[in-house]
Amino acid sequence: MNITLKEINENNWRECIGLKVRDDQKRFVGTNENSLALAYAHKEMEPRGICNEDILVGLLMFAKDPDDGIYYINRLMIDKRYQGKGFGRRALEILIEEIKGRGAETIDIIHKPDNANAIRLYRDLGFKPTYDKLDDDDISRVNLI
Repeated sequence: MNITLKEINENNWRECIGLKVRDDQKRFVGTNENSLALAYAHKEMEPRGICNEDILVGLLMFAKDPDDGIYYINRLMIDKRYQGKGFGRRALEILIEEIKGRGAETIDIIHKPDNANAIRLYRDLGFKPTYDKLDDDDISRVNLI
């Protein structure tokens, strides 16, 4: 496994929107089309392709909130063909280190309250529930210091 995070740009955006989760997971994560549209409208959002070697296997997106300066992750998806191989975990580990390198003291992650698999992954990486909500989503936080 050789996971890297790459910018989504004019050369790979079509490949990115071709990535899909399983049908039973669609209620947990927005489509990649929606994610890229959000990033276009909200310039602080940074979508990244998750690559294994040179193969695009997923997408994550994060931002620094312009109002309070807190970093948050609002998208993580791995294409249904590549799930269960540790790609999402490794991508999050890489992203957490990058955000820590930017001087962040905490990172929030936004998720559905009933997405048990995602919550288990986030807990394994040190995220703890905040009991705060963003619309219907829960927010968990990891302290970096």
